[in-house]
Amino acid sequence: MTDFEVIGPYMVALLMSIGALCIFIWGVLSGAFSGADDAALRFYRKEMENDRTDEPVEPAGE
Repeated sequence: MTDFEVIGPYMVALLMSIGALCIFIWGVLSGAFSGADDAALRFYRKEMENDRTDEPVEPAGE
């Protein structure tokens, strides 16, 4: 009984980490992470486009 009290939490943690690793591998192989940064790239391109069109305006009369 004492062995389970000592080894039990480590076994549970090991099984949980193996489960998380399996879910991650399944996600990678199924393509769940493909195109994950497309939204960030679209945002970046829009920001660069806005920066190009926003030219500083010279004050009138100077």
